[in-house]
Amino acid sequence: MAGGLLAVPPAASATVTTSTYTTGPINVAGYEVKQDYMIGVPKPPAGGAITNMEVDVVDQSGQPVPIQRLMLHHIVFLNVGRKDPTCDSFLSFDNLTSFPGAAERFYAAGEERAKVALPAGYGYKHGGAPWAITYMVMNHRPVNDQAYIQYKVTVDDNPALQSVKPYWMDVQNCHADPIYNVPGTKRSGSTHNRFYDFTFPESGRIVGGMGHVHGGARKLSLTEPDCGDRQIGESVPTWGNPDHPFYNVRPILHEPGPVNMTGFQTQQGIPVRAGERVRLNSLYDNSRPHTRVMGIMLVFLAPDGSVGGPCGPMPGDLVTLGSSQAGRPGPIPFRIPLTGLDANGNAITIKKPPGRTVEVAGGTDIQVLQRSFSRRNVRIRRGQKLDYVFSGSELHNLTLANGPVGIGSPNLNGSRVFTQKFGRAGKYRFFCGLHPVQMQQRVVVKRKRWHRRHN
Repeated sequence: MAGGLLAVPPAASATVTTSTYTTGPINVAGYEVKQDYMIGVPKPPAGGAITNMEVDVVDQSGQPVPIQRLMLHHIVFLNVGRKDPTCDSFLSFDNLTSFPGAAERFYAAGEERAKVALPAGYGYKHGGAPWAITYMVMNHRPVNDQAYIQYKVTVDDNPALQSVKPYWMDVQNCHADPIYNVPGTKRSGSTHNRFYDFTFPESGRIVGGMGHVHGGARKLSLTEPDCGDRQIGESVPTWGNPDHPFYNVRPILHEPGPVNMTGFQTQQGIPVRAGERVRLNSLYDNSRPHTRVMGIMLVFLAPDGSVGGPCGPMPGDLVTLGSSQAGRPGPIPFRIPLTGLDANGNAITIKKPPGRTVEVAGGTDIQVLQRSFSRRNVRIRRGQKLDYVFSGSELHNLTLANGPVGIGSPNLNGSRVFTQKFGRAGKYRFFCGLHPVQMQQRVVVKRKRWHRRHN
């Protein structure tokens, strides 16, 4: 989920073990995006504390899978034996089913393949409860594919390690798919800020943090609104160079994410008193639309009842941890094309789905079917609405590929309806974010009335 924190050698008296674990296979259909859970994945035995962890997607022989085949878009590890400290319940991928927050999110990674390590003297004591993962994997080929999640975990059994608690900060918290949309309707250089406030229930010291964003992000910052809005940490993305695979893999199923995120670390710790409010700011470019984005920061708190008054002094050893990986500052302008299938079932770039463009009235129903939209090319007047009816049991969504305004619906099914008002003229090209190559639609929004015609 973020650039790795600095790994520090453990004390000589400790027994440190690094083990590799591999899940069962994940199967992804051709050109599809799979979101799912896996409960009871392999884990270290109880005892000791986790100090380092990293993850990748591999084939049956344990070799990394190139993104020309499969991309591990993101993955979250959960400790099923502990309640999550920032969520009483979670909303599932279907945005309908809710389940208790009896699973603590303690590690995550995105396209940037986070490697996490804690400062010397600290560790995450995971206990003996089962682990689970949630993940999103994208298939860039027309054939079914299979891969495995492989992760390395370093455990230190030094009893002197101070235990840390992971706090998951998320601007769309308590969702299995915590996405939101940036409209992208402002001037060049503008910034869209969505924030999340959390009041810590215990006193302690934040010893590290790292973030996860999507394409279009400027950075994440952690601030204290009641302390003069001072910044106590940040996570800044680095974007791949033009020749990086993120910008050259085909078909294009989403806006490319960063290749690295900075983290911050301090052995002394940033003091936070019980009842103190901390704010996560998710800052994105707002001159271009960005859909289905995230703003997440995972911070590690070492409980400490000795922390005194609010707004305690910042530590003198706070450092920003980056990466030597080649890349660019951003955000990087990027236009997602609409992708369809040719006669042989291969992905091709298209301007619009097949068929004529039909004028429809405001309030018209668009049936979202098993693998298509009932009306693939429509024209409406500015200010009118369309009602998207998600028929059937399979999950789908409406996601902008390119157009005037960032639009993205939740995953829906069971005849639930998503209503979208089109307040800006232009051409909106949509796809289903779970079936981007199979399902497309174009909506042409006109400024004024027109004579009825087809094209």
